Amino acid sequence: MTTNDLFRDFAPVSAAEWKLRIQADLKGADYNEKMTSDTPEGIRIKPFYTAEDVPDTGVPAPALPGGWEPGMYLDAAEGGEPATRGRKALGGGVTRLVAPIREASGWLEATGAEPGSVWLEWPDVRLEPGEVLPGDFASASPILPDPIGNLAATGNWAAGRAEDMKRLEALCRTFPERVSLTVRADLYQQAGAHAVQQLAYAVCHMQEYLLATDQHPGLLPALERPVFRIAVGSDYFMEIAKIRALRRLWHLVANAYGQSGECRVLAMPGLRNKTLYDYNTNLLRSSLECMAAAVGGADLICNQPYDGLYHKPNDFADRIGRNQLLVLRDEAHMARVANPADGAYYLESLTDQLGRKALALLKSLEKGGGLLAQLKSHKIQTKIREADRREQAAFDSGELQLVGSNVFPNPDDRMAGEIQKELQPGRPVKTLIEPLPLRRLSARQELKRLRDEAK
Repeated sequence: MTTNDLFRDFAPVSAAEWKLRIQADLKGADYNEKMTSDTPEGIRIKPFYTAEDVPDTGVPAPALPGGWEPGMYLDAAEGGEPATRGRKALGGGVTRLVAPIREASGWLEATGAEPGSVWLEWPDVRLEPGEVLPGDFASASPILPDPIGNLAATGNWAAGRAEDMKRLEALCRTFPERVSLTVRADLYQQAGAHAVQQLAYAVCHMQEYLLATDQHPGLLPALERPVFRIAVGSDYFMEIAKIRALRRLWHLVANAYGQSGECRVLAMPGLRNKTLYDYNTNLLRSSLECMAAAVGGADLICNQPYDGLYHKPNDFADRIGRNQLLVLRDEAHMARVANPADGAYYLESLTDQLGRKALALLKSLEKGGGLLAQLKSHKIQTKIREADRREQAAFDSGELQLVGSNVFPNPDDRMAGEIQKELQPGRPVKTLIEPLPLRRLSARQELKRLRDEAK
């Protein structure tokens, strides 16, 4: 029996017929008002989707990875004992570690990790006097540099644009088989950018490295399979479509420059929607976000500790975080299918619309001089701040809901005695550009509750 035999007793129903039936059931109510909604990206969400909503672009989508790996992000600056944490993570089922290269020199080999199972982030491509790389790991592990991301995060180049690009090229020539240029696209999401902005800024960010190859041809090998580090938010289907659209958009742009268009995606739950009060709800949020990353086609997923906003690293939170990934991989079998979203009309339509809007914004950024010029003129920061304010207003009004914060808060919850980290940003320093900060939706509300606790 073929698949079509299952449906031969049912007459096909067109999209127009579905809409007529819905309008009849609405009994005169307005279809658009009741049954459709607009996302912050300007995409109209309908109540149903059919094959008619899936565009035929004539261009095959880039291949997705055959499954994904559970990983762990280890930053010694966060505290704890990173060697012990890494060793337990690898023993507990994690297959790959990600660590900043500067902090890794003193402890990474003690984790027992194989060099190839570690990704080393090196955003500022700078060695301090007397500083050495962490043993054999630098010559055998992928190195992920992103000096432009360092500029966006801190507001300053490490040593100036020209010098940073020289250092980047020298790094690429020193480790030609190991360096993969990286984009910290999570910076845009956590500062408040919506999905279309995240996509356009991420690809334009990588495009700056493509353009730099004219003066620094040594960068070319590191652009064959770059890495996009993304933050995953709470809009489940939008996040799935975002990752799928990112691959397609990069494939399109990279091919225009003669590159393969392959890439790797490192996905992590974002902190923008995480909460201090009723922090256990962060487990639900991060579980769905890791699931969205798996369905969307991420290569590596590193979970965030549910209490990471206020607690220093601890064994319990680490174990819970990796177990969330292992349940998705081993019990939900979400690493067995390369493209589980394939053929879903809604996701195909959403992916296409996101990609088209992001491509239009990317072209606008190109006309404006590219990402670096737009960061220098603060146009990107302004656009992100506008998107953040709209989402913050939705949270403040209750339209956007976070359980335990602006809906169903527990008035008896006390957190003042639990804080182990600084919740407010440090004093501002002089910067070349306005940096992109983490803007959490519930931050202002939580600081007020903390102050009230002290009264």
